[in-house]
Amino acid sequence: MALPLTITPQVGASLITRVTRLFNGTIHDVLNELLQNSRRAGASAVTLDLEGSDGAPILVVSDDGSGIDDPVALLTLGYSGWNDAVAHREDPAGMGMFSLAGRHVEVRSWSRSAGRGWMVEIPEQGWQSPEPLAIQPCVITGGTQLRIALPDAWTKNLLAAARNAARYFPLPVTLSGTPLPREDFLAEAVRVETWQGCRIGIFSWRGYQPVDMARINFHGVTVPCDLPFVSEVGKIDKWCVKVDIIDAPDLQLVLPTRKEMVRNAGLDALKIAAEAAIYRMICDSGDHRLGFTEWKRARALGIMLPHAAPWLPCWAPMTADSMGCDQGEPISSPDMLVVPALEIDLQQGAAPILNAPDKLGMRTVRIAPEFSGYDWYDRLPRLQTLAFVIEQNGLEHMYEADTELDPSCTSGRADAITLELGIASCALPGATLTKRCFPLELLVCRNEGYDLEDAIILIGSNAVVSPDDLAWQMEQSLFRASDGSDCDSWETQQDNFQRSARNYAYALLLSEEEALLRQIRDRLTDKVQWLIPPDRTLTVTATRTGVELTLEPAP
Repeated sequence: MALPLTITPQVGASLITRVTRLFNGTIHDVLNELLQNSRRAGASAVTLDLEGSDGAPILVVSDDGSGIDDPVALLTLGYSGWNDAVAHREDPAGMGMFSLAGRHVEVRSWSRSAGRGWMVEIPEQGWQSPEPLAIQPCVITGGTQLRIALPDAWTKNLLAAARNAARYFPLPVTLSGTPLPREDFLAEAVRVETWQGCRIGIFSWRGYQPVDMARINFHGVTVPCDLPFVSEVGKIDKWCVKVDIIDAPDLQLVLPTRKEMVRNAGLDALKIAAEAAIYRMICDSGDHRLGFTEWKRARALGIMLPHAAPWLPCWAPMTADSMGCDQGEPISSPDMLVVPALEIDLQQGAAPILNAPDKLGMRTVRIAPEFSGYDWYDRLPRLQTLAFVIEQNGLEHMYEADTELDPSCTSGRADAITLELGIASCALPGATLTKRCFPLELLVCRNEGYDLEDAIILIGSNAVVSPDDLAWQMEQSLFRASDGSDCDSWETQQDNFQRSARNYAYALLLSEEEALLRQIRDRLTDKVQWLIPPDRTLTVTATRTGVELTLEPAP
């Protein structure tokens, strides 16, 4: 066989025998296709009615549009028959009617050029049969009417599918005489802009956005799309967009199912326009908290935003069990010190100094790397190094990030505990580094893990620290509840840790006898005291061999 010199695209004749596979056969998709056809035909409204009996319901879909001028277009796959204006504006593919393939349908329509109505009955097998279907005269005087035999699955889902199809459809739709609810796709938008035949709505969104969330409304058919969003530093909500298409020929749906947008130059341009709309809204709102990268992007899109407002949230130490930090009060003082992310026990150990402006001479604020590039942020002094110097038994130990204490350093009293801070004058080249030292009264070093057994608890030699304060510091630095399925509740885990921490604090700060008495008192307080009647006094006499109890009237 000789090879051809050229080839041309064509549709195989066997495709018509497979038209029942083009659509997934749901009433939702069918109604969407039929409503779009009515809209393109210039209809002012669409009515849906149920007829039939004896378990054979019929859905009647009627509109007052221009009708189907040429019956041949009805069953010609890929030939839409729409005029040039509609073809250019919406790129119809001539496949919508085939969403009914495999169903018994009767079509009645008006032909403007012939000046009369016509009808055709399409049996279930008629969609893929070579046998011709007879065109008969019909008394219809305008528009199009479809009479569709409903299978059980379609009947059950008709109301929900009709409501969904009509929700954002631009024309009124009635079902059995009752108007179906309609909504503006952009009803909850903070701001709406128009762009090349589209309405771009800007929304404030909190939380996760599902990938299948409807972001574009194509005349009532809603589809997901990865449209841009913009976040501001420190804000939970982010700015996102949804688009309502009015007349945008360059924006098209993937055929035949129309479940997603065609990825083309038109969609790329829409995404850029949507991003610019968000930045425009932020610019018109006054102060903003955009990161420097987002600020530069806005300027590249022609939106001349000022720098982000020059303030940062006040710094506060995190706890070992916290999932994050609340936004601190805004600090805009020129005497700000930027504190980087630190390990929890380092934060807790340094907090008495970092949270004391009178000692440090500056207000500590949380680091915001997203602001790097803004001049006001880069010129702020920042904490560059942090370490604890521990003197114990004539030895000096250094504890800082990613280190463990030498085994010779043990829990208990230390001769001295010193916090050493290295403070850079700014984040710019040529910054100077200043070292500052502050004495501390206590320090909890998690060392190898978050268990009390692994931690090193240190108290200054002359420090006056109560067991409760020391136990609280242990909890802040070390307690992390496990979320494993075999663990107790958070409250039970916290109670157990607090009891262990208090006992450890007693052992470190009190004599052996005092520590024992405190432990016994705690157990009685937790387990026994609440049982004693308010008008009675419990007297306990206990030894290792027995316990005697007496209840007497309260004095």
